[in-house]
Order: sequence, then C-alpha cells, then structure tokens
Amino acid sequence: MRSFIRNFLLTFFLCGMVALVALAKLDYPLTGIDDANIYLVYARNLANGYGFVYNVGGERVEGFTSFLWTLVAAAAFKLSTHPEVILLIINIVILSLGIAVALTYVQKGLPGMEQNRQSRFLYGAVFLVLLLSSPRYIVWNTLTLMENGLWSTLLLVGTIFAIRVPPTPRAIHPGWMPLIVLLVLTRPEAILWGAIFAGILFIRIALSKDLVRAIKDLSPAILCFLGSIALMTLFRLQYFGYPLPNTYYAKVSPSFIYNLQQGSHYLAKYAISDPIVSLSVAVIFVSSLYTLYEIFSRRIANDRSSFLPMIGAVGLLTPLLIGGDHFGSFRLYQNIYPIELLCLLYFASTLLPKFINWIEKFGISPWKRGTFKLGLALVFGIVFAMSQLQLWSYVQSEIGIEFSVANYQRKNGAFIQKLFSTLPQLPSLGAITTGGIKYSYEGEIVDLMGLNNTLMAHNHGDRKGIKNHAAFDIPTFYQLQPDVVWPVTTIEANWQYRESDIKESWENKEGLRGLFDEPHFLELYIYAKVTDQANHRYALIAWFKKDFLKQLANDGFRVEEYEYKP
Repeated sequence: MRSFIRNFLLTFFLCGMVALVALAKLDYPLTGIDDANIYLVYARNLANGYGFVYNVGGERVEGFTSFLWTLVAAAAFKLSTHPEVILLIINIVILSLGIAVALTYVQKGLPGMEQNRQSRFLYGAVFLVLLLSSPRYIVWNTLTLMENGLWSTLLLVGTIFAIRVPPTPRAIHPGWMPLIVLLVLTRPEAILWGAIFAGILFIRIALSKDLVRAIKDLSPAILCFLGSIALMTLFRLQYFGYPLPNTYYAKVSPSFIYNLQQGSHYLAKYAISDPIVSLSVAVIFVSSLYTLYEIFSRRIANDRSSFLPMIGAVGLLTPLLIGGDHFGSFRLYQNIYPIELLCLLYFASTLLPKFINWIEKFGISPWKRGTFKLGLALVFGIVFAMSQLQLWSYVQSEIGIEFSVANYQRKNGAFIQKLFSTLPQLPSLGAITTGGIKYSYEGEIVDLMGLNNTLMAHNHGDRKGIKNHAAFDIPTFYQLQPDVVWPVTTIEANWQYRESDIKESWENKEGLRGLFDEPHFLELYIYAKVTDQANHRYALIAWFKKDFLKQLANDGFRVEEYEYKP
C-alpha cells in the first residue's frame, strides 16, 4: 500500500503536467469533443430531474455509451453548471489510479522484479516514460472528457487482478465482484472482458487445483457478473425499450463480415501507426502463442504474468467485432495502451532472455550480453524519441479538429438560440454533429445520424459507409422533417452562395446520402440565409422548411432564398 500511494502521487503529478502540455498544444479546449457534449446534455437533463433524455420532454433514449460516466457527469453538474474542469480533474485522478496500480505491478509483479531493485526502478521508469509521453493516450483519456479514462483504468486494474491476485475465494470475491459491476456499468463490452477475466481465473485455479474446485471457487463471482448484466439489461428494456445503448444500433453494421473487414483495416492502420505500437503488437501475438504452448504443456506458472499477452490480444481484436472507429488517434486502442506496454515489458523481462539463451545453445552469440543489451536499448531509445516527437507534432491535426467542432457547435447553437428567441417556439434543427449544438440550444435537435434518435437508429439500414455516420436513411428523414436542416452560423460579410459547395459537400454526398438532390426534399425545403433585422453581422444559412421560412419573413427576419438545382 505504501508503494501504491507513492506511485499514485507521482503519477498524478506527471499525468497532470502532461495533460496541461497537451491542453496548451491544442489551444486550451475546455469543451471536450462533440461526443463528450452529448454526455453533458444527458447529464444536465438527469441532474435537473428530466431523466435520461436528449431533448427535454422528448423520448427516453440511451444516446451515450457509458451509463456510469453519465452518472459521474450528472454529479459534476450538481456541483457546477460548468462541469468541464471537474470532469477533467476526475479523469486525471482516475487515470493516475490505474497507472499507479500498473506501476506497482511492474515494480513488484513482473518476473524477476521482486528482489532486483535496479530492475524495478528501470522497468518502472520505462513504463512511465512510454505511457505518459504518448499524446494520443493522454488526450483521449483526459482532455476529451469522455469515459475513456474510466474504461481504461478498469480494464487495467481488471487485467492485473486476473493475472496477479492469488486465485482463492477470499481474494477473488471482495475484489473482483465490485470491479465487474463497475465494468458492466461503464460499457457494454464488459460482457466480453468480464468473461475473459473470469476465464483466466478459472484456468489458473483449475491448473493449480482441479475443475470442480475452480467452479466452486468462482461461482459467486460469476453469478455476480451474470446478475449485473441481467439487471442492466432489464433496466434498459424497461426504461429505454432496447437491450443495448442506442449508439450500438446507430453505429454498428448488422453485417459481421463488413465489421470484420473494417475492423481489420483499423487494426492494420494502428499496428503501423507508431514504432512502439508496432513492436507491442508483434510482441503480444508472439507471447500469446508462447502462453498457449505453456497451457497445453501444463507448464504455466500460477504466479506469473503468462496470461498478460492473451489479454493484450483480446484488446487488439475486440474492435474487429464493431468495425473499428472513425476518430483520429485510434480512440479504441488508447483504452488498452497501458496493457500493450505491460506486454512489452513482460516480453523484455521474461521471454527475451529465454530467446537469447536458446540462440546461445546453438553456439550463436550475437555479442556479449552487455553489449547486446546496450545496443538494443540505444536503438529502442532513438526510435522511441523520434516517434514521440512525431506524434506530438501531429496531435493537432490528428484530433484537434474534434475539439474545434465542439467549440464551433456550441457557438452555433448559442447563436441560433438568440436568433430565434423572439419566436413563440424554437424550431427543430436537423443536425449531424449533435453534442455542442444541443448543449447550447434549448429547442429540439433531430439527430440525423441516429445516436440520439431511436427512429433513425432503428431504421434497419446496412450501416455501411463512413464509420459511425452511416445510419442516415432518407425515408426515415421524411418521417422526422425538422424545421431546419444542416444549420451553419457564419459571418455574413465573408459568405457568398455557391451551389457547388452544397452539392459537393460531405454532408450531401456521404453523410446524408444525396438528400439535397432529392426532388421530394426540394419540394419541402429551400436553401436560405436568415438574419435578424437589428443585428445581421452573423447569419444562419441552412435548408429551411418552406412554411417555416415564410413564417420567419412574416415575423420580420431578413430572408434571402437561393435557387438550387439538383
């Protein structure tokens, strides 16, 4: 415990410092990304007593992936009407706890570390440097204000628990039960991860004792796991009407083959995105094969980290089931990045010496051991330094746009709110990015991507196309018919109408599947610019329903219509 507390204080300080550096590198975005603003919308509505709804007075919908993080954000709203800083601090604290647990494991749990003080210090330092120097890991798990930090920490703690805790009922039940409940509350993938952790504990007990004892010892914990899943599913069915979050139905294609293809491409891109990652991925698969060999040979040691690479392999392969992700910096893999590094250290401390000894048996000695280690460390250090410098130089282009979108959409929603404040009822807005705009707009937002709209999410489409933005369906749109579609705030003096900009836009060609060129759409909507007579420095340009646009003109707004030919 003393080592853990010391490690936590150290990691909290270092994590906070690196997060501040990343914050400065991204021009201090305290808004989170747009998806984080979706969490904030639900959290604010929950804290204000409206329940789990996206639009106040609207349908109950689970447009967020993490139930637990929504509760955490709602608690932050109880403390402040601007909870962003609170959530940032919570993220740093949670992340530091996980890193401290991992660092303690590196110092005490890796084979050969127990009695070797010099190695403990060296491996611990390497782990911290590799982890905290990664801008991808820090940004996604702290600054985005998403649940990534919470999920990453739970996976990390669960991993270390599964491979290190003595597999006895006295150790498993008080530790694993609360952990698995938190996992189930955090993300739906906990069903898979809980099964993996339980399977590892089962194998460890069975190898050291027998199958009957393994079943007996794990039964209470497994019942807790299954009970948590059942209760969470029953709650979802009762409250929302569906067994999984609405995000799953809006994002994941029903085609397993398509998901596997897209997910494989996602993994391949990740594997070559960074030399440290490439090395970790290679080490995980090589070490996993060695662990399987040990299991089948019944030579696996019960107090060693042999199962660690298999957990890392599960983390690498899990995104294949859902087709990967569209965000920059490989969001889904930042959750398991600490586990990847632990696998790398495990290989260096355990399997690499065995490999060297095996080579030497054949009379092949590359160099003297000391020279070999020094050369290997030098090459590794140079490659690492170059790759990290490159990652930090790319951080703005990789993920900075996500913060810019959230900031713009907050301003967009605030302007529309002020523009239409004199109307008896705020118009409904059909939008594609729906976090920041809803956070600052009190009227109805119709989520055209389906994350926060069950009608769009459950339209039985193929979900093929731009990842996480392929749920849009034109027939479903005609059932929704928002008053305004694709609202954009602009400085009027800097804007001029170009038909080609609309026709060739991503929104028309990809996101909305050619909606703007639909004859029926053009019968209902017209492209126009709307400003307030009193102050028209800023203008709202969008597709407006024709009857609503006529109402605006009658209410004294300046309206300029533009002819659009499909």
